[in-house]
This record gives sequence, C-alpha cells and structure tokens, in this order.
Amino acid sequence: MRDFSDVDIKFYERGYFGAPEGNFTCADELITRIWNAGIETFRSCAEDAVIDNPTRERGEWTGDVVGAGMNICSVAYGDMRIIRRGLTHATWCAAPDGCVAGLCPGGVEHVSTYALQWVNACVEYYRMTGDRTLLEELFGYAENNIRYFESKLGVGGLDRNMHWSFIDWGYVPDYGESDTASDLYFYSALGAYAEWAEMLGKDGQAVHAGELRSVVRSAVKKYFDGAKKGGWENVGLHRAALALGQNFFDGKDVRECAEFIKRHYLSCFPNDPDAPRLGAPDKADKRIITPYFSHYVFRALWEAGEGDFVLDQYRKCWGWLLDQDNTLCEVFDTRWSHCHEWSGCPTWQLSRYVLGLEPRFDAGKYCYGYCRKRCSLDSAQGVIPIAGGGKIYVKLLGDKTEYRATRAVSIIKDGVKYDAPPEKSIIL
Repeated sequence: MRDFSDVDIKFYERGYFGAPEGNFTCADELITRIWNAGIETFRSCAEDAVIDNPTRERGEWTGDVVGAGMNICSVAYGDMRIIRRGLTHATWCAAPDGCVAGLCPGGVEHVSTYALQWVNACVEYYRMTGDRTLLEELFGYAENNIRYFESKLGVGGLDRNMHWSFIDWGYVPDYGESDTASDLYFYSALGAYAEWAEMLGKDGQAVHAGELRSVVRSAVKKYFDGAKKGGWENVGLHRAALALGQNFFDGKDVRECAEFIKRHYLSCFPNDPDAPRLGAPDKADKRIITPYFSHYVFRALWEAGEGDFVLDQYRKCWGWLLDQDNTLCEVFDTRWSHCHEWSGCPTWQLSRYVLGLEPRFDAGKYCYGYCRKRCSLDSAQGVIPIAGGGKIYVKLLGDKTEYRATRAVSIIKDGVKYDAPPEKSIIL
C-alpha cells in the first residue's frame, strides 16, 4: 500500500462570505450555538447568489433572498450586495404579466407570495443599506408587479387562479373565495409599495395603493369576523400569525391570537414527539410547524412581548435541529435538505430583539432604531456590522444597553435621536 504521508492535501472552501463580522454570545450556551448555526447555514448557502441549499437544486429562490436570508445577512455582514443581486434578478426574469420571479435566473418559476414579499424586501433593503438607487431602478418592476395582483383582486380578495401561492410546507388553506394568507401578503406588500412610491415622489401610485389596501383589508376582515366564531383553531396558524404581525388586531384579540399561536406550537413536533412529521412536500396537516414560517411567527411574537416563549422554542425546536447536523435542516424532519438558510430565523431575531438595534438608514445615514425586547437573556453581548463598513459593539447591562461603534452612528429610541461618536460608549 502506498504511503501518502508526503502528499500535500488542501481543502478550498468555496463561498461568498468568510467568517462573520457580526457576533452574539450569552450565558445560555445552546442559544449561542443556535445563533452560530444560522450563520454557518447561511454561509453554506451563499455562493455567487443566495441559494436554498448547497447540495440539491442550488436555486436562487426569491423567498430565500427576501426572508430569513436578507435578515441574517444584515446581522452577520456589512456587505449586502448579494441580496441586492437577488432582488434585481427577480425583476430580470419577471413574467410577461409583470409578476416578478420566484426562482431565477436558471430555471424560472413564478411564485405569487414571493413576488409580494419582494416588494417589502426592496423597501427593507433600503432601510438596511440606505441604497436609494435600488428603489429608483426597480420601481417600474414593482409597479408592474402590483398591477398583476390588482388584476386578480375582487371584493372577496385575490383570485385563486394566479401564480403558485406558496404559504408554507404542510399548509392547509382555507376554502373561501380567496386564500386569506395570500391576501395578507398582498395587504402588506401594498403598504410597502405605498411607502416606496411616496419616497420617490410618486403620490398618485401611493394613493392608489392605499385604495387597493382598503379593498384587501375589507376582504380579510370579513374572513376573520366569520372564522373567529369557530375559535382561533378554525383560523389556523398561518393566517393568525400573518395578521398578528401586521397589527390587524387590537384589544383582547391580540392576546388571544398570541395564546393560540403558542398553543399550536406546543402541540406540534418537535415539541410533541407524537405529533405528525412533515415527511414530504405533499403532506398537509394543521399540526405542523416549520423553520421557514417561524421567521414570520416569531417576529410577531417578539413584537407582542412573547420573547421568552420564543427563546424556549429556539431551545426545543432548533436544539432538535442541532442534534441532527451542524447546519440547519430545511424542516423538522431529516428526510429533507440538511442545510437550508431559511431555517435560520433565530440568528437575526437574537441580534435584533436581544441586542436591540435595527438599521434605519432611511431615517439618516448610519441611523438605527432601538428595538430591544425584554426577555430572560439580560447578559448577552455581541457585534452588529454596519452596512458600508464598521461595527457596533453591544453589551446588555440589565435594563440598559451599552453601544460603542467604530464610526459615528445615531440611535433612535422613543422618538429621540442619540448621536454616538466613534469609539465612545452610550448607554440607553
């Protein structure tokens, strides 16, 4: 047998990103590991584009770009160009009817819900980077995209006869005139589109978007007025969470909706080991949760003051994922991809809601909004990368938070702007 001891073997890692600029650590070792797993999964799915996974189809799905992917990128790296590329690619492969692409630029698919999320993502990208040129370059595509959905809108909501409306794996739709989850995505997109139009001085388009939004809101309200009579279980997780995240409810409905969502999660695998498993894409069951849709659910719960419940879900459900592999599986079942970046929502949410800053470059260059949510993690620390270069070092001090940036930044808290000079700590 040949002796290979004299052979020089090297492994070359191929990927867009190296080690993250951002960081998060806390006293809970599992939570820290989960944050890092989200980073490693995202890095593994970032080549020349953000892809869904590195081993199967390796497609640039718009849903991967605009959801957890964009948010993970913003808390891990100051370089957001790969996200800009994905937003732009979706317009280059828009359908003749105006719907921007859901998969491109190789094999092209059109996914209506991804096209709606794309509108929100363009505005969010501007907030994260201050890159107004993206809004200027892509507004015409956004206008055509919204026009496509307007052509499908009736008094009862969006026509079901449109491009694939992907809500979630395992999703059980309602069976009325329209699917309310799709309507809620349209409602949200119209709000972002109106804001986009206003920023560019296109007041007519903004007013029209507001008018369309009123039609959609009426359709959604009619659905909830009827569905809630059968209890929140009749509403279902997806419709409840999307509506909660868009501040559709007030009064006791907010608390009842959040409580239902929590009950639902606890009834599903891996919280309940005897619950149904998502073994294949064609499986649908009301007692299924996914890492993908948790991106939307947990955002709504964090905003509703349910941070500690979400942290427990990270430990239970994402702890289960870490027991399967060192990157995050696509769903809570090992028969799917073992590395899928849309499963990394805990990473961006920990950096946002625990460290307490969200980029608001639309309010000014290097400007951040204070968004810390109270929870049991009161001794965390970390680093937030600044788009365009630089870092913000964060340390929790009980009810206060210390921020120190390598360049001048501003932080808006409760409507007051605090200026932080380079390398000078401020405590809020």
